[in-house]
Parts: sequence; structure tokens; C-alpha cells
Amino acid sequence: MGYKFKVNGTEVETEENCTMLHFLREDMDLTSVKDGCSEGACGACTILVDGVKQRACLITAEKAHGHEIITVEGLTEKEKNIYDYSFSTAGAVKCG
Repeated sequence: MGYKFKVNGTEVETEENCTMLHFLREDMDLTSVKDGCSEGACGACTILVDGVKQRACLITAEKAHGHEIITVEGLTEKEKNIYDYSFSTAGAVKCG
């Protein structure tokens, strides 16, 4: 059985029930999703799942089945500018 979901507006499918961190980085080459701790503590792998922030290292392909995932690469330029401004104003940094 395959797992189907949308990533940045594109329908994708995988047979492997791996973490979304692995799938997004290794299979889709989306490098904004970072492996900071592999246990959900740091947030470097944060993605949006149906508009809700989630940590990609904790979500499997099975849990993502039927959902829409957005990574930094899938944000609009306006959204990227808003995040950039917000991070810099707060003095926040993202590893990597």
C-alpha cells in the first residue's frame, strides 16, 4: 500500500513508511527541512501539515497520508518575507 499526500502543491506517493524528515530531504531534496535532533525537541524540521506546524521527524508517511504538507520551499515570497522579518525582529535564528 502506498502513502499519498501533497507536498508544496504536488501530489506525491511513497511505499516506505519513513519519517517525513527523511522523505522530504532524501526523496524530494527539500533542504529547508533540517535534522537538528531527530526527536522533536529543536524544531529545525518544522513543516506545515494542513496549515498546522508539525515536526517532520515525528510524522511518518502513514500519518501524512491524505494531508497537505508545506515546507519553506512552498511558501510564497510574501510569506517568506514575513517569516524573515519576524525572525530578525525577535532576534531568532534557525540552525543550518
